[in-house]
Amino acid sequence: MRSLFFPVVVSLLTFSNVQHASASCLAEAADFAQRICGEVKTRGSSSLVSANGELTAEAKGLIKQFLGSAGGTLQGQTEITAYENVLREQLAGELVNVRQCGIQMAKAAMDQVCIKAPTYKTCQNPAFGIKGWANQMTVQGTSGWRGGGYNQGAFCSEFTNGVIASRGLGNQPHLVDDVRSREESRRTGFMNSVAEYNYHCSITLHWSPVYNDKADPVCGSE
Repeated sequence: MRSLFFPVVVSLLTFSNVQHASASCLAEAADFAQRICGEVKTRGSSSLVSANGELTAEAKGLIKQFLGSAGGTLQGQTEITAYENVLREQLAGELVNVRQCGIQMAKAAMDQVCIKAPTYKTCQNPAFGIKGWANQMTVQGTSGWRGGGYNQGAFCSEFTNGVIASRGLGNQPHLVDDVRSREESRRTGFMNSVAEYNYHCSITLHWSPVYNDKADPVCGSE
């Protein structure tokens, strides 16, 4: 049978927190709160609070007693100070408001035990960045002898674009590095009056990205 405080405990949670709080834990928190606050109401503040407003050994023992008889989820996983603070606050007035005591006590248990940060799975995703490439190759090309009006950089750009296009990587993640170029020259024609150049380019092309691993909400919860 669920505690009368169970609906109240659930109402204190946001929807996202409900997803990560088990029903059994919430039920244990509600039951613990109802029982201890009912007992506090019965005993009254005279035996539970000292003259200077501090909790007596009896009050602290009461908390430990009810935690000890609570469900396994609450046992050994909470800081008793949180419950002591609630009890001290509730006993400050002349009368103990059982409902308010129960709400605050249940919330203390719920915040410490029931609501835990979700554990996310680890996966690879483009949003995490690239850590490497699955494929790579070094490609070399030459322009062949041609007249002036050209240069090494222009040929390398043309050559690189051609290599990328031939492999259908234009719209796919890829990386070009280790670009090297050089040129040869010669004189031909009548009285060697014509200058010709042969451009060479070498590039390393990387594709098929390997993305970084990360535990993240996009990967789903454990």
